[in-house]
Amino acid sequence: MKNQAGSQGWIYLHLNLSQDFVMSNGIEFKEFYHALSDHLHHLLLVKHQYEQTSFNMHTYLEYVNADEVSKLVKEDVASYGDFCWIDFEDEAGLDEMSPQEIAELLYIGHMKHHLNTPFYKKLNNRFAYLSSEDGLLNRTYYREWPDFFQLVGTVVPEKWNAKKGGRGLIQWKKEKSLPAIPKEVVMSLSHLLRDGVIISVQHGIGGKGKIELPVWVVGDYSNMDDLQDDMKAKSKREPAAVFSFDRKTKEWTAIL
Repeated sequence: MKNQAGSQGWIYLHLNLSQDFVMSNGIEFKEFYHALSDHLHHLLLVKHQYEQTSFNMHTYLEYVNADEVSKLVKEDVASYGDFCWIDFEDEAGLDEMSPQEIAELLYIGHMKHHLNTPFYKKLNNRFAYLSSEDGLLNRTYYREWPDFFQLVGTVVPEKWNAKKGGRGLIQWKKEKSLPAIPKEVVMSLSHLLRDGVIISVQHGIGGKGKIELPVWVVGDYSNMDDLQDDMKAKSKREPAAVFSFDRKTKEWTAIL
């Protein structure tokens, strides 16, 4: 299945607080970058097929400089198959990595799972981004959880804006793009995210006074085909929560 959920207008998120990672479907690298580029520096490419890279002689791994990442974002990284990276602040930190730490980097890229913590003081990394087909099923580690809530708050309205833009200029020409959902609003649903949820733009409702995007609790999935099948039944139920945008006040709320 080629990122079917994301293309149909919904995002799957399963938050694992104890191990600092999120499993997701429907969020691609380019969306991740656009939401969190202020927090990214250089990217150490542990698994990839990108050719315009620099090479670190100490780790024998390739990387992309901060000022070159925007070029990588334009690539069809989903076509690479494995696409795994860890951000880092300075190449001097790479040169200090121990053999054990280098082995851990190779393990995390191969297994798509941490052996020990995927956060290294020498790299000062905030993320570890692991996928076998970008956007289909990603495991992403977050050192700072507000980054994750910021990501969700940015990506969800952008997907609505993209859906809106596809309905024709005449119908939507007076419609303004939705602003980001404040991360505090997204955070208020963290207890649901821990159970695994779908946030659906596909099933969103846009009226004169407000826009509502439903959130369904769906559980833990590792097979997106199974989720695709089950979603047909789950979407007929009342959602566990709704992200609601008030057109008058221009504010987002999360309604349980």
